[in-house]
Amino acid sequence: VRMLRNASRAPSGHNTQPWTVRIISESEWCIGWDKSRALPAVDPENRELLLSIGTFCEGIKIAAKNEGLESRIEVTGRTNFSSDLVKIRFSESERSCGMIDALQKRRTIKNGHQPRAIENGDLKYITSGLGSGIYSFNKGSREASLIEAAVLESNKIQAWRDDAQGELGEWIRWSDSDVQKYRNGLSPAGMEITGFGGWYVKHFFSREDVMSSSFRDQTVGIIQKFLSSYGSWIIITSTKDDCQSLIHAGGDFLKLSLNSVNKKIAIHPMTQPLEEKGFADNIRRELGIKEKIQFILRAGYVEEYPLPVSERMPVERIVI
Repeated sequence: VRMLRNASRAPSGHNTQPWTVRIISESEWCIGWDKSRALPAVDPENRELLLSIGTFCEGIKIAAKNEGLESRIEVTGRTNFSSDLVKIRFSESERSCGMIDALQKRRTIKNGHQPRAIENGDLKYITSGLGSGIYSFNKGSREASLIEAAVLESNKIQAWRDDAQGELGEWIRWSDSDVQKYRNGLSPAGMEITGFGGWYVKHFFSREDVMSSSFRDQTVGIIQKFLSSYGSWIIITSTKDDCQSLIHAGGDFLKLSLNSVNKKIAIHPMTQPLEEKGFADNIRRELGIKEKIQFILRAGYVEEYPLPVSERMPVERIVI
């Protein structure tokens, strides 16, 4: 139970927590996914879902180490829609709690990024041990400006796609009662809506508000604010788009995120250019990247690394 609670601190799109666990034996688990927690409007190919499965599997490895268990991960999924995706086998090992603290503290941070580039030494530290391709571009560079433009334009397009906006609305838990009922999705606290604004949306906002013109315009305005304050872009790539590559890339993203906690570096995935047609290929061409882009991450130093606020589902909703 404790292992699953810790592993579930892993990130996922809209905080849907799409993973399922089938316990075959004490030493063998099968990881799958729940169709009701997929995002077909923005992720029709399950690409991002598999990345989330990868973060969860890496979380299991870390949580298992904390319990004195070694994990061997075998990707069994043949397609992005295979019901069973990963088999994990456990064996006794020396206990190591090196990353468990960072796993429990990790969160997405959108506000408060300092406008200074991630230092080379820190970049090397947070990307150490990753098998994926890594590219970094500092704010003010030609490459960073190209990414900014792609992020802004793709957000504008997505904000006015009714299917994508409706899907977003389904995953926002405006009221405290819904936050506790579902224990997944996006809460006002997770979206960093605080103060009077946070109180107001908790009591008066609903799915219908998400579909309004004012909400869509405000969303784009918030993106513009984010793009004005950060240090660097970090891009994670893989050579292929198959099931195994995506799961491995998701694991690398979690490693990078956990390493960033120790350096007080905020990591904010900005996925819209990878969800709207044409943007990913154009970014690759303009930046000279040959591999498949799996993550576009806005990164910046923060004064203090805030505590996590997003809820996690109880174990009984994960184990099938």
